[in-house]
Amino acid sequence: MKKEYIFTETEGAVAVVTIKRPPLNAMNSEAYAELYQAFYDLSKDDGIKVVVLTGDGEKAFVAGSDVKEFVDLDRNTGPLYTRRNNSVREYIRQFNKPVICAVNGLAYGGGCALALVCDIRIACEGASFNLGEINMGILGATQYIAKIAHIGTACKLVYTGEAIDAAEALRVGIVDELVSRDKLMERSLELAKKIASKSPLAIRTAKRCMVQAQQTCLEDGMQYEEGAMADLWGSEDKTEAVKAFLEKRKPLFIGR
Repeated sequence: MKKEYIFTETEGAVAVVTIKRPPLNAMNSEAYAELYQAFYDLSKDDGIKVVVLTGDGEKAFVAGSDVKEFVDLDRNTGPLYTRRNNSVREYIRQFNKPVICAVNGLAYGGGCALALVCDIRIACEGASFNLGEINMGILGATQYIAKIAHIGTACKLVYTGEAIDAAEALRVGIVDELVSRDKLMERSLELAKKIASKSPLAIRTAKRCMVQAQQTCLEDGMQYEEGAMADLWGSEDKTEAVKAFLEKRKPLFIGR
């Protein structure tokens, strides 16, 4: 697929996926298709351990969807549009590697939803978030925001479409770290590389367990984790990690 809006660069075991659709990186159908393809390609690359998702420029991460596409959508075509976009977001949420979102500006509507499905969100000062779909007579990301933010805050964002700044997003749990703009990618890559240094097998398993934790009860989640741990206990990476710890050296992981 020829890439027009989504670009991927690699730095060691870390891939940086950048959304570039000036002026505000609003997502249209083609951009969603390219985003899915970029993540699909990275899922097959064993050399990539962590992905950083960000937007181009200093104005916006993703300032929502391309509203021009809404005009012809109705009760028949609208659900297909929603299902397609949700399928891309769910693919990222359940991606087989950790995804860090470096929020470099506005994360509005569908952009906020994209940030919410990432594992970790690091925002720069000046970033802001909203779920403005209600202003278009529709809605979005209700299930994601309700599991991440305080429920009252989630309701307020969904019902009003109002924006909150990065500091408030940090306070209510939407953002995990807040840094200055000039430190955003530096910190995101630093964290990505730290995660990438761990056992690939353990990180993949941890990702599956964290996804499971969001969608099941505690008892079922604990059973799932116990099953996942069985494979880790018998792994070569576990043996190497323990030996390295006892020998006071860095482990050399092979992903088995």
